[in-house]
Amino acid sequence: PPVATPAPAAAPPSLAAVAVVRPAPQIRAPDAKLIENIFACLAPGLPQDWAKTWIVVTELGGSPGKARKFEAKFFFATPSGSDLGEPLTPCNAQEIARQVYGMNDLLAPEKRNWRQAQLLITSEGRFELKYDYAQ
Repeated sequence: PPVATPAPAAAPPSLAAVAVVRPAPQIRAPDAKLIENIFACLAPGLPQDWAKTWIVVTELGGSPGKARKFEAKFFFATPSGSDLGEPLTPCNAQEIARQVYGMNDLLAPEKRNWRQAQLLITSEGRFELKYDYAQ
């Protein structure tokens, strides 16, 4: 019976033939010192057994050509608590909201028109920043 011989393997392309294209980053990571400053204002209101704390900054609107207006709400959860969280009173809510909004500069210009931002900080020292663009 005829025996099929495998086709020779194609040689890998040389590095000179491969163009590496990297998309422009959409967000730079916030400075750890900024997150530490925000947390320092949240920490006094947290219970000893807190698991996570988060800030939700929501755009209230604004008219074209005028400054955007925002509202900030603060929450925390314990390991045995609800993921919906309990309200938290920070040392300076307005300043924290300003700092979270200030992270807008880390975004690509086309990503700065968000409707809601959420900064989550865990008791393990991790943090996550998410944006919602829903209309």
